Amino acid sequence: MKKLLTLMLAAGMTLAAANGAQAVDVKVSGTYDFSFSGSDNLNGDNSFMSDSDYRHNTGRELNQHHFDVYQRLRLGMDFIMSEQLSAFYQAQIGIFNWGGSYKGASKMENDGGALGTRATNITTRLAYLDWMIPQTDIHVRMGQQEVLLPNYVAGSPILDDPATGVFISAPVTDTFSANAFWMRAVSDPLKNSYGEYEYDNADVDLFGLIGDFKYDYFRVTPWGMIGHGGSNFGDVSNAGPTPSGLLPFNGMNRLSWNNGTLTATPDGSDSTLWFAGLGGEFTFFDPLRLALDFYYSGNKNDSASTEREGWYLAALAEYRLPWFVPAVKAWYASGDDSKVTNGSEQPLYLSGGFEPGASSYFKGRFNIANTIDNGSAGGTWGVSAQLNDISFIEDLSHDLRVTYFRGTNSSNMPNIINNVYGGSVTPANYLTTKDHVVELDFDTSYQIYKNFVSVLELSYAFQDFDGGVWKNAAGEGGDFSNAWRAALNFRYRF
Repeated sequence: MKKLLTLMLAAGMTLAAANGAQAVDVKVSGTYDFSFSGSDNLNGDNSFMSDSDYRHNTGRELNQHHFDVYQRLRLGMDFIMSEQLSAFYQAQIGIFNWGGSYKGASKMENDGGALGTRATNITTRLAYLDWMIPQTDIHVRMGQQEVLLPNYVAGSPILDDPATGVFISAPVTDTFSANAFWMRAVSDPLKNSYGEYEYDNADVDLFGLIGDFKYDYFRVTPWGMIGHGGSNFGDVSNAGPTPSGLLPFNGMNRLSWNNGTLTATPDGSDSTLWFAGLGGEFTFFDPLRLALDFYYSGNKNDSASTEREGWYLAALAEYRLPWFVPAVKAWYASGDDSKVTNGSEQPLYLSGGFEPGASSYFKGRFNIANTIDNGSAGGTWGVSAQLNDISFIEDLSHDLRVTYFRGTNSSNMPNIINNVYGGSVTPANYLTTKDHVVELDFDTSYQIYKNFVSVLELSYAFQDFDGGVWKNAAGEGGDFSNAWRAALNFRYRF
């Protein structure tokens, strides 16, 4: 840690020394997170299965009881030349698990957390340049930056993650600002030191426009995004969740029936990607706040079976009272029909941060404790009744949420995906019209100091997955159990 901070300070001093006419102001900021987390039957795609469930369903062994301690540091530095020119760099140390998770006798440097090891999992999370076009109010940010697409209800189910690109924002009038951007989501990876490409057509580029209208009692944000995906972008190993969010379950494979057999052949076509959305809030009857989010999305290829097209709608009503804030959230996202040769009917996404209130199934509060971590709303609908910011004692508050959600995917699809096509879906990542979950969440926050908060998260998810659907899909059996988690989090922000 001392080495990292020293290097970063040295870089700032070097930059300042390089410009004798004007010094660079260096400011350090960051967040330090710790999470003491216990959970049962929460294990990614294998969630909602106990040890015996997993043994019965798969014939293999898996430990579904966990207590872990995680830590993560995000350390950032602003290099400020003036109001018109600055740069920002943020490194992330962790997430690593206390005690490590290495196997075997060797103690590798990058295991981290285990006795006798030293964590080297230090990565660059953000690195961008901010500047103003001379003689204008137009702001440009280019580099790796946090990108959050417009949302007013439950986070963005499309993108809430660092991305590389150029973003331009300009105030047009007192009530309207315009934003334009280009993102390079996936790039052709180099195969070797000779500069040979492993895939010569794997780029994904996205261009977008966002309009923001702000008035006294309401705000409306229309936006759109269009892009191009090379025919091989689904094969890039470091593309993260992008291919799974932009393509159907079969990726770029054309599907057709041949005498009752599903045949898959590679589709060499490029993809045209598009999103169109609208969000806004209405506060005329303050303290009542109403909000709405909507988007429609799709892609276009040479084959219908490699295309995906769907929509998402979410609404919020909340009323701020002196002691708490009652709220209701509801959403609906289209799901797959029962035909596999016509692609997918789920909405597209990149790397979403959907947070309707069910923090075990969808995104968690700090994204550090063990959750299923579904960031997309695709293939689900639900309603969440909430009492937020419950506070009768200074610096102590509570949030209570009850969320019911169900699938919008055809109940025939899990069997087709798993057994006919050879894919892999579970109720943890794919809910059908016959499956639902009721999740109860209760969070308690205590502001220990001004910049230091502790949050206790308690969550219990009651599952009701259709035995017939998942017994056919699993082949051997479809046994499932409820899941829960408890996490005591500490965050120091400086």
